[in-house]
Amino acid sequence: MQTQSLTTFLLRTALTLPAPVLRLLSGGAIVYEQGRTLDPEFQFLWRTGLSDRNGRPRLGVAGRPLDEARADWREMAARFATAPGARVQVDAVGSAGVSGLLIRPLHIDDDMPLMVFFHQGGGVLGGPELSRAFGGLFAFAARCPVFLPHYRLAPDHRFPAALEDAHRIADWAQTNAFTLGAPSGRVALGGALTGAGLAARLCLELKRDLKPQPAGQLLLTPLLDLGDPGLRDADKGLWPLNGADLNEMIANYAGGGHDLSDPRLSPGREKLLGGQPRGLIASAGFDPTAAQAEDYARRLRRAGCETVYRRYDSLPLGFELLCGLAGSARAATLDIAGLWRGLMGLPRSA
Repeated sequence: MQTQSLTTFLLRTALTLPAPVLRLLSGGAIVYEQGRTLDPEFQFLWRTGLSDRNGRPRLGVAGRPLDEARADWREMAARFATAPGARVQVDAVGSAGVSGLLIRPLHIDDDMPLMVFFHQGGGVLGGPELSRAFGGLFAFAARCPVFLPHYRLAPDHRFPAALEDAHRIADWAQTNAFTLGAPSGRVALGGALTGAGLAARLCLELKRDLKPQPAGQLLLTPLLDLGDPGLRDADKGLWPLNGADLNEMIANYAGGGHDLSDPRLSPGREKLLGGQPRGLIASAGFDPTAAQAEDYARRLRRAGCETVYRRYDSLPLGFELLCGLAGSARAATLDIAGLWRGLMGLPRSA
């Protein structure tokens, strides 16, 4: 444990070095693609800081035993679960078959909804702890409570298990919003990658079923079209998640019995988007899913839905996993929290 703490301290210290030094330590070359330059902190972490003993970057999924990948992600989440400066209280909560982590900042604005955020991991890896660093920093800066629920993971529980869980979680959160720390009693839905896809699908189905819409939706690097051929052609060298990793996750999440063009599985294929809640969609520059996110934001706007879209050009897919370590990911998370407050009609918190 002391060795791990020392390694984390050394990583944090190294990331304060000037960008040219970080790139030099990462091999010297600038990682450049389609007019965008990879952030030097992530380049360092990719090539040096978070590599295994053989120099191979960790956190990949493709070509590895799933148990091994899950163990690496759990270790990473445990090491960087707390974003420095994010003063929040984290509790395990649950009832009626729903459980997860509730994150509450010291100050919660009366008008802010509870954010139910479906965690990172492609529907295959981890649990609420994977999004704990993001959830903590977001809760602190947005001044709202955040609930990170457990939901069933593939391949043991393939689609639609996660979507069924998401419906139950959303109903439970709406019933308990005030108890969970939202004075307004309102609920917003969000998520990262496949978790964002769950949030988007939930909003679509609530509209279809003539149920009240959430206060808003936050889709972070959303995977909205599992059959997108662009994912097959994605650069194999990105980190922490690349096209090959996404395809491995999709194969586990959907299994062989589902049509990937089914809008229930791929909400980006939904033809009717009218009546959706106001939304914030964020993607990254080195992100195989960015084209999906941008297209979905454009279509929501055309359908008359208030939508804010932001792309963080120097960051990779999965950047929020390391917002407790990398300053660039922290800055993006704070910006997302500020944009969210603006979408909710409130000024950025001090």
